[in-house]
Amino acid sequence: MGRRKDIRSSAALYKGFREERPTRAREVTFRVPRAVAVMGQVEFFGYMTTHAGRTHLYVHQFAPGSRPTFAAGKGRNQAFLIGGRYRVTDRGIVDIDASGREVRTRDRYKIEVIKR
Repeated sequence: MGRRKDIRSSAALYKGFREERPTRAREVTFRVPRAVAVMGQVEFFGYMTTHAGRTHLYVHQFAPGSRPTFAAGKGRNQAFLIGGRYRVTDRGIVDIDASGREVRTRDRYKIEVIKR
């Protein structure tokens, strides 16, 4: 994929998820280590983002069979999600099965958000 196509694809994903056009693009460079320490499977993933000017906390609980592996490099800022069966869409993280079909599962954890 060429650089311009990468930017267009990333901008379309951003617009679909955030419900607004990106105001800028930025190239991010990082070093991928040759070896990583495997820390374990990711059960859930939380992140904050904004929609319509309001901040929201999202927590995605991965379905069995869709969970990525959490790995870390020895350098700073080297945390990686490796493998798993999921896609990032305009709805956020979506688990998929081996055939590429969407998978829905019951939440395994009760996650409470404490507002400050």
